[in-house]
Amino acid sequence: MEKLTMDYNITRFSQEQLYKLQLDVEMFATHTNGLPKSHRDVFTKKGWLLAFLYGYDSLLWGRWDYWMDIVAKGTIQGSGPIPQINWSSKGQTGVTQTLKMFETCLNHPESTIHTFAEWLLWSLNTNDVKELKISEELNEHYYRKFDLFQVLDHPFDYLSEALMHETGKGYHSSLGYYPTPLSITQLMASLTYGVKNAEDHKKQTAYDPCVGCGALLLPASNYYLRAYAQDISLIATQLCKIQFLFYAPWFAYPANVKGFDEESEPIQVSISPEGEGQFVFNFEELITS
Repeated sequence: MEKLTMDYNITRFSQEQLYKLQLDVEMFATHTNGLPKSHRDVFTKKGWLLAFLYGYDSLLWGRWDYWMDIVAKGTIQGSGPIPQINWSSKGQTGVTQTLKMFETCLNHPESTIHTFAEWLLWSLNTNDVKELKISEELNEHYYRKFDLFQVLDHPFDYLSEALMHETGKGYHSSLGYYPTPLSITQLMASLTYGVKNAEDHKKQTAYDPCVGCGALLLPASNYYLRAYAQDISLIATQLCKIQFLFYAPWFAYPANVKGFDEESEPIQVSISPEGEGQFVFNFEELITS
């Protein structure tokens, strides 16, 4: 298991919280594919990062616990307030350090935004990647440099920034990927979604026809438990899926949950070869495949 050091300011957590973190990671790992003992095990342990994702989120935000309780009950009724994420701002020390961490991950001769997305999708056990087809050297680089705790501790639209920078360096520059800053989308979300009763919002559905990496729906996850989205860019929808797993599990996989205004199943969205993307996970597949 990854160890939290003083760099993470662990003194803010009690010994009981840190002990529960260890138990949570170990417990969740038993339901997936186990934890890798070294970077080489990543190739055979699809989904290994989920255990850390669940454990860290349980320590910091409680969103996975909240959504899995709803999935188990099969309804959003009586679920209580949505756990709120306090989004960080660009320029804050934690965000700056985490952005540098992403830059370091991408700063490898073999690394591209595609290989990085592939590694994350594999490590998070999505069905987009059936086999991890990157070199052992690149896998070791990602394994040693990627810091999930930083990502969750300082929530931000990191993969929009990463894709924008890769586009600026020549990657599919014709797409002209210029995401709306998170500070603006937070304001848009609060103005658009924050004027109604919170319980009414939970029953409604958000929609973003040009979702990119999720800049608008990330802050909307403080108000809504279901969303539809699409985008012309395949890589953007893949990165969006990853960020929803980080921060908004109910957008990542809506499951068969009742209690919404329209008692109909969510549109089952999948990444298409042509590049138009939709994203939905099946909860059973996520933890057992």
